Amino acid sequence: MEKLIDVDDILLKVKLLKKEDQMSLLERILYLINSKEDQSNTSKLSSISGKGSNIWKNTDIDQYVINEREW
Repeated sequence: MEKLIDVDDILLKVKLLKKEDQMSLLERILYLINSKEDQSNTSKLSSISGKGSNIWKNTDIDQYVINEREW
């Protein structure tokens, strides 16, 4: 069974660290938090597959391409 981590216990241990180690730990925690934020805001291109299909449903694609090449 996994033991739950208590934030107060962690803070007590952090207080025992030298200031340089506390700053290093802070930087690492910030990096960890920011990297998780970046991942959650990232979408895969495949997630938009088919989203615009209703726009093209009544369009003759071959004719569209011919028209685009003319101008």
